[in-house]
Amino acid sequence: MPRTMTAVIAATLAMTLTMPALAKTEKISGTTCWTGTLNMIATTKKDMGWGYALDFTWLTDDHDPKQSLSGHCIGSGGMVAGKYESAPYFCTVNAVDGSKYMVRGMGGPKGSKGMLYGGSGAFTGVSGTVTGGPRIKLPAPKGRLAACRHEVVERTLPD
Repeated sequence: MPRTMTAVIAATLAMTLTMPALAKTEKISGTTCWTGTLNMIATTKKDMGWGYALDFTWLTDDHDPKQSLSGHCIGSGGMVAGKYESAPYFCTVNAVDGSKYMVRGMGGPKGSKGMLYGGSGAFTGVSGTVTGGPRIKLPAPKGRLAACRHEVVERTLPD
């Protein structure tokens, strides 16, 4: 019996040590505000295209500076016959410790959806999504844009 018990304990320990680590998933919500430049081309008020570059800050709902982020995005969009075309975007996201990841997605006045990828530092191996609510347009000088939106980030990191 003692040999059987020892074998069971050894097998359990071996399986535990060889099991892959569980990934850590977190869900964080906050508000992103941005400002940037806007370059437009148009033939009419209903037919146009634009490109933009913006800088943003993201403050968590609980105002935790360790979870809050900043970054830079580029994107484009347009209108065809007065109908808004979703705007693709790419962003770098920076944490206070210098770790980074990328987000790519589509956005518009009613909301945005993006995917997380390409992490470094604490974000190495990151995956997940970011979902944004309606855009709140803010006043900005001509040729610039400014706005905010509430977002939820679901981020998975390997353990």
